[in-house]
Amino acid sequence: LSAKDRRANFDALWSAIDTNYADFELKSIDWAEVGRRYQQRLDTLAGDNDFYLLMFQLVNELKDTHSWLQNYKAPTLADVADLPIDLFEGKPFVVSGEKAGWEVLSGDGLTVAEKMEALRPYLHACSSERAYRREAGLYLLASEKESPATVKLRSTDGRMETLTLPRRSGARNSRPASTVVTGLTRQRFVHFGRHPSGLGYIRIESFNGRGEIADEFDRALEELRDAPGLLLDIRDNPGGFGQPRIVGRFLRTRTLVAVSYVKNGPGHHDFDRRESYLEPTGKWQYTSPVALLVNDVTGSAADLFACQLRSAGRVVTVGATTHGNLSGVADYAVLPCGLQVRISNAYLSDAKDRPIEVNGNVPDITVEPGVLDYLNGRDPILDRAVSSLVKADGGQ
Repeated sequence: LSAKDRRANFDALWSAIDTNYADFELKSIDWAEVGRRYQQRLDTLAGDNDFYLLMFQLVNELKDTHSWLQNYKAPTLADVADLPIDLFEGKPFVVSGEKAGWEVLSGDGLTVAEKMEALRPYLHACSSERAYRREAGLYLLASEKESPATVKLRSTDGRMETLTLPRRSGARNSRPASTVVTGLTRQRFVHFGRHPSGLGYIRIESFNGRGEIADEFDRALEELRDAPGLLLDIRDNPGGFGQPRIVGRFLRTRTLVAVSYVKNGPGHHDFDRRESYLEPTGKWQYTSPVALLVNDVTGSAADLFACQLRSAGRVVTVGATTHGNLSGVADYAVLPCGLQVRISNAYLSDAKDRPIEVNGNVPDITVEPGVLDYLNGRDPILDRAVSSLVKADGGQ
């Protein structure tokens, strides 16, 4: 692309976002100032790859999980394959191998905070900083180059050690799965069984399906119909599609479950307010107490699911504040160079008009598992949810 072409495409992207994006005020974004900063970088670019990366980073300034360049892939980072890391209580720890339980103090000579910030230009943006930290924690040893990684660790008894480890492109550390109840009946999306307390347990791993997920849930709920309470686990569920049929299984009457604000004009404050109601669904409704288990990965349609059940007053929410990415409607634009951009042009709030984007669903009972809980197979979120339902059932 020529310098003129780059300018034209940059202006088209900035203008499309300026006209259609919904959350400037919600996120205190000065879009004009962002545009000026990026315009100053245009003339310093070495080539097209740098230009497209700049466009990726411009969209990332929205800090919006649901806004992205549709047909662009950011450069692949080189990572360390054999030292998996995850965050517990806000700190990164090694989670398997001989160094399991050791805290990560620095990477490549940078503090954890500095390393996470250095990764920001290359990772897709998240709608909340807690969710970004979780994602950046998984990439904590990643780099643009395949040069060796250095990592400083501290053991539980205070010993320090610095490792030098090989990096390679395409390596990726996986997030460890949350502890689940054993002996579950497993389906594609929805797994279920009985907790030793007698409570029912249903885990929904993903909402990335439509009617089949609701069908699986109906089968699970039928098996647990006589349970005195239900543990509904959507931790690590990244979303997919809304599930009104499932929410309706818990409703007695038509209920306000969310409020959406959709752009209806080019101005930053041009919105149409819409209330969302759901009706009872199924042949019968589950009316016993429900504990909803969530964490900072719970997002998108899972954030909507939590919002709807919380708005209906049907659950006690246990765990950590959810991701907070719930934009609702999207708008699309095609740039002269062929790049396509997805732009969030709405946001959703709960029935009390509290936006879920950025803020997330804040649990009624906050529980933050530690790394030793994970390594020893303990699940304090599940344990606290059980105790809350047993108490609600009169201590039986």
